[in-house]
Amino acid sequence: MEDFIKSISTQEIERITGEKPEKIKRWKKGITKIPESVIRLLKLYVNGDASGLLGKEWEGYYFKDELFYVPEWRRGFTPHEIRSLFWKCQQIRNLNNEINLLKQELERRNEEYNLLEIKSDFYKRQVILESRFGLMLQRSFS
Repeated sequence: MEDFIKSISTQEIERITGEKPEKIKRWKKGITKIPESVIRLLKLYVNGDASGLLGKEWEGYYFKDELFYVPEWRRGFTPHEIRSLFWKCQQIRNLNNEINLLKQELERRNEEYNLLEIKSDFYKRQVILESRFGLMLQRSFS
């Protein structure tokens, strides 16, 4: 860790942490112990390592050249792309809700269609029966 601190200039550490140059020089010389929070902040700022500040779940995630890199993705995300992902998630959720409503409506209409088919078959049979009965009556009275 000392090599890591020594590789960064005092001015850079001062700019990142806001600590006084005297305190930073004591850290570099090994006189005082470097706080864990400072080490994590420097790892994030210098190496872009998100796990140093955010925890083990963030291993493999890093910042570089103003982009945020995800282990499963080749190129980094800009801040605008990350914000747009939240909008896309909301849009997908709304579209999924709409799809579910449309599926329910389609199912309701299919059920209604099936009932109408049953009714039409019944009425078709009734018309056939009534026409036969009418034909029988006509023949018997003629």
